[in-house]
Amino acid sequence: MRDLERNYALRLVCIFFLFLISFFSIQITWAQTPKELLDEVVEKAYSSGYIDVDFTVYMDGADTQGHIIVQGKQFILETPGMKTWFDGKTQWTLAEENEEVSISEPTDEELQALNPYAWMSLYQQGYDLKYGETGVSGVRKVIMTTTIPREEMQSIVLLIHQTELYPVRLSMASRGGLDVVVIDIDSYKVKQQPLAEETFVFDKSEYPGIEVIDLR
Repeated sequence: MRDLERNYALRLVCIFFLFLISFFSIQITWAQTPKELLDEVVEKAYSSGYIDVDFTVYMDGADTQGHIIVQGKQFILETPGMKTWFDGKTQWTLAEENEEVSISEPTDEELQALNPYAWMSLYQQGYDLKYGETGVSGVRKVIMTTTIPREEMQSIVLLIHQTELYPVRLSMASRGGLDVVVIDIDSYKVKQQPLAEETFVFDKSEYPGIEVIDLR
């Protein structure tokens, strides 16, 4: 059960983080307010092909590697023992250990945890934004603090490489500050040529013998 909770938390935070870092080629003026900076990131969110990222999540004294491809509302996410495809409407989640894939059409609430399109406007909904000091040359810090008392995600700290203009680390703390998750980017690539739509759809022919569970 603890592994399932860890996997869920991993998927939640990495999807949000990787959406925010989608477009490092944006020309940002550091005199901008933090909201203006993030507004510009969102405005450019569909101007590129796709991003390909390897990352490491640190949580509960352990580290886990993952990989994600993001293209607009669509994504493919791989974490240990699990792979998820999302084509903008339908989601396929492959649990390798159970040799089964579940199909669903996520609700708005479920998309908050899995879909980068849903997380893109998080900073606009009940968070105060400010810049912070990093003590590290060439790195910019954006701090997001919730204004909603019972909001589960209390604070988010984003470190941005000031020259290359892409986030290199994300820290997130839940209510009470007990569950702290840190994500480091190990490899970040921007691809200008879009992927085919079927890339984000589960192909059963590639997984013979897998049980399909349709939850729609």
